[in-house]
Amino acid sequence: MKRMIVLTIFVSMLFSGSLVMAKSNGMGHHGMGLGYENNGTATSNLNLTKDQSTELKALKGDYRKEITPLQNQMISQRSQLRVLWNTDSPDKNKILAKQKEIFKIHNQMEEKATVYKLNFVALLTPEQQAEMSFGRHGMGQGHGGGSHHGGRL
Repeated sequence: MKRMIVLTIFVSMLFSGSLVMAKSNGMGHHGMGLGYENNGTATSNLNLTKDQSTELKALKGDYRKEITPLQNQMISQRSQLRVLWNTDSPDKNKILAKQKEIFKIHNQMEEKATVYKLNFVALLTPEQQAEMSFGRHGMGQGHGGGSHHGGRL
């Protein structure tokens, strides 16, 4: 009984962390997806032209269309993982297989976020890129609007 309680708490914490990660991946924040330009002040410091702003909005819309199905898959897979853990005798092989599926989806999300970030940077002039510089304003390393891998656009 005590093992089940500990396991339930562990799985709940794991799920809570996954929701935060999913949110930051574009569902709200995964700071991951769109945190940089959602900041408002960060992009206003870049003095984007109307064309750049229009292109950025299109880029953001395309990114959201690509990432949303993956986020939904991630939520579903994590829910299935919770069910696998929440049994009297968890099946090691099923749990490891489900974890691999989750990692695969996570990697797809990371790749799409990287492509989005690269496309965003490509819209900027060299001066704007210098103003943005990695490691500042939520890009690169740091906590800001980013994930555990560092900030995102």
